Amino acid sequence: MTLLLQIAAFALGSYLSIRMIVALHGIADLWFMIDKAWPRVLAGVLAWGAAIGVIAWLMERPYQAAFVWGLLTYLVFYLSLLPLVGLYFASRRTDRDID
Repeated sequence: MTLLLQIAAFALGSYLSIRMIVALHGIADLWFMIDKAWPRVLAGVLAWGAAIGVIAWLMERPYQAAFVWGLLTYLVFYLSLLPLVGLYFASRRTDRDID
């Protein structure tokens, strides 16, 4: 049962990592109207950050470690994709220049 709960904590950490990245993307997505949208953007970042903190604080130690590993694993995965996106768009620009 402990292993199953650790897997669930890892999955929850991955999910909350995704939600936090989405909330942080709200800053860039709504930058054109940030003067009106900043309360919504700030509330999203604070809400997901608080949810992550409270859940991590309430978990017992083995589940907390799995939860944090889930958070960090998805963050590293996400950051590793950023150079690949740059390469993809660079290759598409080169393809258009050939024609």
